[in-house]
Amino acid sequence: MRSGNIKDCMETINIRTTQNVIINYDLAPLRDRLIGLIIDAVVVIAFSLLIFFLVTRIAQTGELFEAIAPYLSIITFFVYSLSMEIFNKGQSLGKMAMGVRVLKLDGSEPSLSDYTIRSVFHLMDTYLCLGVLGSIFIATSENRQRMGDRAANTVVVKLNTTNMFNLNDILNISTVEDYEPVYTDIKNISEKDMLIIKKALLRHRNNPSVNNVSMINNLALKMTQLLDIRERPSNNIEFLKTLIKDYIVLTR
Repeated sequence: MRSGNIKDCMETINIRTTQNVIINYDLAPLRDRLIGLIIDAVVVIAFSLLIFFLVTRIAQTGELFEAIAPYLSIITFFVYSLSMEIFNKGQSLGKMAMGVRVLKLDGSEPSLSDYTIRSVFHLMDTYLCLGVLGSIFIATSENRQRMGDRAANTVVVKLNTTNMFNLNDILNISTVEDYEPVYTDIKNISEKDMLIIKKALLRHRNNPSVNNVSMINNLALKMTQLLDIRERPSNNIEFLKTLIKDYIVLTR
């Protein structure tokens, strides 16, 4: 059987929870993170102007303006980023709007120190360079991590937690005797690749767009190559469903 994998077909990450359940998340696209950052920037600017107005109004002196102006937006940006992620489960207002959040690579909730590290690096790879450095790291890293994510061992994911192997997948096949596997070599394929196949089928079922149909076709072709299947099945969707059933029976 040919070696290889299908991880390049989709930008996903598999996170194994403490209950030993693997959840397949979409990695947050760079576009979503940039839009979220713009939303956060608007919020920070509004807060900075409000704080500046209140402080200078109370002090009634221009000298105070000169003292705090260079640092006000930096402090506001840091405090806002840190406090929102700590008290809002890894989501700033921008992340909430885009449906993304911060998680540890092991699926756990980041700690106070993790969020602090992310916020400190946020100043360097986002604030001080207008997001250019952070964008480069996100676009070029395997798990779309900016420097702060790498340092804190975190990742930003889309909030889609339905794409996992669950009890319903197994209840359709009560015993090995009830179902005879068709492609026995599927047991040699990684669990990560099988999760990608299942996610692709879910996407196609919910939205049979041209892109999702093309994804299904590409996955089916890749799997025939990996399994050394000489005659490609005519129905790609049923073929991929059969592979999932075979995998569950042979590996459970």
